[in-house]
Amino acid sequence: GLDHGTWSVLLKAFPDADVPVVQLSLDQGLSPAGHLEVGKLLAPLRKEGILIIGSGNIVHNLRVMEWSDNAKPYAWATSFNEAIKNAILSRDSAKLCNPMSEGVSAANSLPTDEHYLPLLYAFGAASEADDVEFAPDFIQYKSLSMTSVTWSPAG
Repeated sequence: GLDHGTWSVLLKAFPDADVPVVQLSLDQGLSPAGHLEVGKLLAPLRKEGILIIGSGNIVHNLRVMEWSDNAKPYAWATSFNEAIKNAILSRDSAKLCNPMSEGVSAANSLPTDEHYLPLLYAFGAASEADDVEFAPDFIQYKSLSMTSVTWSPAG
């Protein structure tokens, strides 16, 4: 009963399916800043030991994918992925809420926003003091970012 964006991630992270899951839907009526604010409202759940996962992709353009494990990423995909990672590291919420400021690389990377918006929930729930890790971090099939971001308490 879970969306593929949920079960496909949890299948790898928790193969025994031994964790309770509550899936949230995106409110397409919200602005990107609104999605970020929802993430901030979720932040206190972390203190209760609840794992918050925003499942999506920084770069998600299925229209121009090349189904080859040897396909090198498009330059625009790499550029956009790096710009968003840099915005995460610098805690630049304005940039994250306006990804289209990256111009053509953003337009090619995000023909629709439903795969990008979950990042804003996770970013909003993170603490500014959290350590940030990107792993795995690669682009598959030329136009599908497999970059994962983990925010964990510093130390």
